[in-house]
Amino acid sequence: MKKVIFASLLCAGAIIACFISTVHPEIESPSEAGEAMDWWTMARTFPEGRFYTEKYTEALAFMRQTAQKRDERSNEWESIGPKNFGGRTLCIAVNPLDTAVIWAGSAAGGLWKSTSGGRGANAWQRVETGFPVLGVAAIAIDPQHPQVMYIGTGEVYNWENSMPNVAIRTTRGTYGIGILKSTDGGQTWFKSLDWSYGNLRGVQDIKINPKRPATIFAATTEGLLRSRDAGASWQTVNNLKMAVDIEINPIDTNKVYVTHGSLDDQSVSGIYRSINGGNTFQKLSNGLPVSYSGKTMLGMNTSNPEVLFASMADAFQQIGLYKTVDGGEHWALMSSNNTCSSQGWYSHDVTVYPFDTTTILWAGIDVWKSYDGGQYISQKTYWNYWYFGAVPAGNPEGPFNYVHADVHRLYWLPNNPNVVYAATDGGIFISYNGGETWAGRNGGYQTQQFYANLSNSPTNPNWCIGGMQDNATAIYKGSTDWIRVLGADGACTAVNPLNEQLVFGSAQYLNISRSTDGGSSWTGINGSTMSSEKACFNGPFEIAPNHPEVMYAGAQRLYRSVNSGQAWTKYTNNFVGGGDIILSIAVHPSNPGIVYCSTAPYTTTEARVFKVTNGGATSTQLTGLPNRICMDIAINPVNPSIIYTVFSGFNTRHIWKSIDDGLSWTAIDQSIPDVPASSLLIDLQFPDHLYLGNDLGVWFSPDAGASWQWYSENAPNAMPVMHLSVSADRHLRVATHGLGVWQTYLETPVENKEIWTLNTGALFPNPVSNQLQWDFYLPNETTISYQVLDVTGRRMLGSSAKNFTAGKQQEVISVLGWPSGTYVLVAEYKTAVGATRRVSQKFIVQ
Repeated sequence: MKKVIFASLLCAGAIIACFISTVHPEIESPSEAGEAMDWWTMARTFPEGRFYTEKYTEALAFMRQTAQKRDERSNEWESIGPKNFGGRTLCIAVNPLDTAVIWAGSAAGGLWKSTSGGRGANAWQRVETGFPVLGVAAIAIDPQHPQVMYIGTGEVYNWENSMPNVAIRTTRGTYGIGILKSTDGGQTWFKSLDWSYGNLRGVQDIKINPKRPATIFAATTEGLLRSRDAGASWQTVNNLKMAVDIEINPIDTNKVYVTHGSLDDQSVSGIYRSINGGNTFQKLSNGLPVSYSGKTMLGMNTSNPEVLFASMADAFQQIGLYKTVDGGEHWALMSSNNTCSSQGWYSHDVTVYPFDTTTILWAGIDVWKSYDGGQYISQKTYWNYWYFGAVPAGNPEGPFNYVHADVHRLYWLPNNPNVVYAATDGGIFISYNGGETWAGRNGGYQTQQFYANLSNSPTNPNWCIGGMQDNATAIYKGSTDWIRVLGADGACTAVNPLNEQLVFGSAQYLNISRSTDGGSSWTGINGSTMSSEKACFNGPFEIAPNHPEVMYAGAQRLYRSVNSGQAWTKYTNNFVGGGDIILSIAVHPSNPGIVYCSTAPYTTTEARVFKVTNGGATSTQLTGLPNRICMDIAINPVNPSIIYTVFSGFNTRHIWKSIDDGLSWTAIDQSIPDVPASSLLIDLQFPDHLYLGNDLGVWFSPDAGASWQWYSENAPNAMPVMHLSVSADRHLRVATHGLGVWQTYLETPVENKEIWTLNTGALFPNPVSNQLQWDFYLPNETTISYQVLDVTGRRMLGSSAKNFTAGKQQEVISVLGWPSGTYVLVAEYKTAVGATRRVSQKFIVQ
């Protein structure tokens, strides 16, 4: 089985790594986050090019309404790390009255808090907001009342361009749900700006007027917004898309600066200034480029706010560092150093020493410093100095001049100007001497973005290996301090089930490496022909279940090895999908010559699934499936004629089942919310037990997909699942794209505990306008009570406990006079062992 995140073919990273170094694994490329985000978005928006944020809101409400009461097991979830290095981080905020209290916004793991200034092995704790928050790109704390906070959600780098072609740069991150506010120091949250319904949008920056904290500005994909009532209402004050960065003059707060920049629309790019508190804005031009294709970040000197610096960049190259000493009337180019390299659309920033208008820090891939206003700059950090191997949490992650690649934000503390924080793609870093030397502050900051496959030892429950965006590949050996190996962006992994010393890892674009000593040393094993083809960002490879010496890898063709990766040959002479790129692979459990694989559009406009037979000579497209990205394929190990396919996207069914080797298909996700799905796991001991991972968590079916239950209600809220696997002691291991790795025990069958099933089509008609017919079957006599809820959780109808005999049953529910909308029928009953069970199904009143 395989779920993938894939990438565009244009480079957004500073350097593309085309091989894995076996001698110096630290000498690898920095971030390829652009490609990863391109494909993360494509998988979810194909084929319509639209992101349905409202689906997440509806899904979370449905999940809360129907949460299963698990009497027969605790369903405890355990975090297993990594906790010794961080993941992609977009912003930081420090409590102005207690600088030991730090907040961090991660790219896909939500909001985090430290009360120790980031020091220590367990310095960070995730903050549950109660909302499906993934990316947090902005945090603002009221300077007069630090208990009042605002966070901006979503990570977006261009305006409304989600194209289904890997050659088009979409550079989209995660969806935003607007702005959340807390008035009790982050203990509880409510919506200030509600984007529950709409397309993919984001909030890039939030600034509070220091003299009048009820006035707030927010830089968003929709433009610059202003609130004058502490976030109760918002108005657009600069109606240009893709507002990026904000500065407010702390002496004269009528002066407000905002930058705009979008990869697709240079007409909005520029620095804009208001001299009347945000009522009107004028584009600044004297000495500045007319337009640019990336973004601009501002740095203001707080003691002399007429002095500002602007880090300006095209999409793939720095334009330069500009300076004004008269509040923006005139600008001068100070440096053309290519600080951000090819990531001008993505990660760079500039900050000014609070008491000196000539001392600045300027960051992109690395951190640079200038003492003369940017005319001469010196490099202070080197991303490729990161430590590999076992680094204990809270200890140095590299030497004094190491800061992880891709700096998104720099923060110079105004009340302690020697202290500088950096938010990077490897977490949080700090300098206590103005940027001369640095240290990581990531103990307990479990925000890594894992990919599929996470692979486990067949005998040792305390061993697994997985690859991460921007953070290489790492091995778990029973401690939350994982061991970094290889380099670059970690991707797919595998472990030979008969020889656990034989381990496989990879970096972006199917750069596969092999270890014969359990991951201590590595050798690249890519074949030259395979390397010359276009491949996914997280290129797929799989080991044949019953012949583990046989492996398959997918680029535009399938490649096969019969000696555990030592040599590769073309298994399909022709491109499998006419040149489209292979995304996922599943090998028949008893016949290694039969392979299933999915493809994403590259030369065509279709997302497809194929069955490859006859020694690779025949590739047959499987029909009857949705035109969505197939993220995973799973084959029943006992009855290989039963196949499951898992789909991303919206407005579709996400799990399809075939019982005839793929000739025909039936959707089986009737009670699972319509959000993108990524991974399906079949329990090898109990093949009717299925586990599904989607963007909001894990679901469980005890009956081969006939019914489903939310399985991760006790796990972190909004857990974006990338891959599901099983440890040697039957833990369900969940690799997430933003929260590291979690685990819980698999479900164990109880004799006769399943009493009944709501089958597909049991509610009829659906949509309904008059009477709803509810058909179900009971193998045994039992007592059932049920209720109907609307999307807000309001009870529309309820029944007292009613006894039903065995056999086919039918209830009729009148919906006359009900408002149009979505409802959920929730039924509760007792199992044969006395446990309380709930099942649920949605229907629509029209």
